[in-house]
Amino acid sequence: MILSTVSAINMFAGVRVKRGLSTGEQKKLVDALNADRRAVGENMGITFEKLTYNRGLEMKAENFRCDDPINPFEMVPLKVNRYFKEVYGPARFEGKDVFSRAFFNPKHTKIGCSKEKTCSYTTKAGKNAGKTREYWGFCILGPSNDYRFDDSNTPEKNGMPTYEKYGDLLGVGPYSTKEAEAKSGNPYADWVAEEATVDAKSSRTGSSFFSLTLFLVSILAFYF
Repeated sequence: MILSTVSAINMFAGVRVKRGLSTGEQKKLVDALNADRRAVGENMGITFEKLTYNRGLEMKAENFRCDDPINPFEMVPLKVNRYFKEVYGPARFEGKDVFSRAFFNPKHTKIGCSKEKTCSYTTKAGKNAGKTREYWGFCILGPSNDYRFDDSNTPEKNGMPTYEKYGDLLGVGPYSTKEAEAKSGNPYADWVAEEATVDAKSSRTGSSFFSLTLFLVSILAFYF
């Protein structure tokens, strides 16, 4: 009985730890962000505060409700679908990349993230009814402040990386193969093509390769 209880506790603890970042991941993220912030700051002639990892903000990121509004000045999803980009993209914020700017607010000193956080929200009414905003991975930065950049000297003009760079760094991705297929009802390759930023429909090379693959599979199936 005691052994079973201990095993259950260990299992629960393992799941809990997985949701946040490991010590190595924390260091990797913070080191990369601080190096990039320093470089952008040098280009802009602005001193950026040094970020440190904060477990309290990590817990806040894990427990963030998907139906709560996102404050783009301090909350950053690490991977998003195309409709999410339409809603929160630069076109909606006068050319400002607000999520990337949250990573490059000179006054932010703390960050906490969840790799496993996933959210999905479907618009109920209006011209976008039925469209779904989705994101994977979530970071929160602090302290809260609305830093204003001069329009002539913005992070976008001085080499600021996109927020998705840091999702790639942590290995955050939309779905596993099984999750993608279960969600869409389509083969994973079709789902990837649908979600890809670059439209691959006109790629004759990809189509030819796929056809050749099917041909070879058919031959193998015939003989074996």
